[in-house]
Amino acid sequence: MGFETDLDVILALAHLPIHRLCQFMNQTAEGVFHDQDPPIRVPVTECNEWVASLVPHVSLGAAVFALLVVYTCHYLLCVVRPPKVVCSDPAKVKWLEEHCPVFFQSYWPTAWAPQAHMQTILRAVVQTRHALKLHRRREDVIMSDGGHVSIDWYNERSPRQPTVLILPGITGSSDESYAQHWIDDLTHVGYRSVVLNYRGCGSTTLTTPRLYCGCDITDLQQVVEHIMNLLPTSPLMGVAVSMGSMLMIKYITECSRRGLHCPLKAAMLVSVPWNLPIAERNMNKTFNRLTLNRHLCKQFRDILRNNETLFRQHCEQGQLCFDFDKALQCQFLDEMAHTVTLPMFGYRDLAHLYEDGSPHLRTTHLHIPIVAINAADDPFCPEHAIPEDDVLGNNKIALFVTKKGGHIGFLEGLLPSPKNMINKALVQFAVAVLEKGVA
Repeated sequence: MGFETDLDVILALAHLPIHRLCQFMNQTAEGVFHDQDPPIRVPVTECNEWVASLVPHVSLGAAVFALLVVYTCHYLLCVVRPPKVVCSDPAKVKWLEEHCPVFFQSYWPTAWAPQAHMQTILRAVVQTRHALKLHRRREDVIMSDGGHVSIDWYNERSPRQPTVLILPGITGSSDESYAQHWIDDLTHVGYRSVVLNYRGCGSTTLTTPRLYCGCDITDLQQVVEHIMNLLPTSPLMGVAVSMGSMLMIKYITECSRRGLHCPLKAAMLVSVPWNLPIAERNMNKTFNRLTLNRHLCKQFRDILRNNETLFRQHCEQGQLCFDFDKALQCQFLDEMAHTVTLPMFGYRDLAHLYEDGSPHLRTTHLHIPIVAINAADDPFCPEHAIPEDDVLGNNKIALFVTKKGGHIGFLEGLLPSPKNMINKALVQFAVAVLEKGVA
């Protein structure tokens, strides 16, 4: 079996079964496909010359087909993977494998959109296009400073019914498409959901000039206490995403630090920004800064504009701790943090803020069962920012890291469904925790 031209090589590859193509991709790293007679030799050191020599011989269709073959091999060999499991407790891993098998199955990210930003953006598009109309009951909860947050209740049936507390991401609320689909999934298994809408979020009008911060758990503490007073016999677990994960982690660790009972049986955390300094640097890279960073800052500005009358009144009375007009001009999150967050919550600088709120500094103090899911290509928290060693130091935590998925993306399938890997994981974990007992 001989090959006279490079085109013959491509055509021969096109007729190989997929497992042989995969084998070829592996073995050509050594420069030879040994199972052919004579061997197909594609020296790695001459790869560029080999590709260049194909140009005069290969038609456009053949080139496209060859690229599809190569991409398919790359996708199957390098992209499709079960999540990486980071957990120091074999018994917990075995329990999760039995009750939450989705964590151990290969994750097949949407083949035509595996890139992080595509996953992040497309997930919002897909889930928004499949918007749900869920019945809710809104309750305003007065905070100790006179301000208030709103919490939205779903599928309320009985006092003993299990309850899942959902904490959205920055500027998020119960209206977020991911939250709506989570609530729908939890409703189908009979659970009550309650979503915390941060001050000014989810059409909640401010009554004081105080906003919210991913490092300040004052409101969360009071909301959890309120829920437990209303439903003392209802098992409670938490699920949090992005900035909500920061709040959840700090709340749990502060319970431990103060010697208080944590009413949450367990928590599931999605797309955790583990290391805030690294998250900031990543969000300030050119593309992220001009897209995700600017978009989130705009949403924060919208909260300020929606409550402009209140802020202007306090500004005129000299009771506003930040420059409101300057805040309205902020284009990026770091500018908003310097202008609003630092003076409002008493932080000296961003380093002080990150030291107080960065989740990777609190992993050793998490004392209830935690399952966390991150993507290695998360624009907010890339793989090198995930504190695997710290996680291994606490047997209460099981961390799963997918190869792809972006930030709260995790789309899968050729035609991505609004019900993705995270939806399946949430239902399996919630049922395991609330009905079968925690590992």
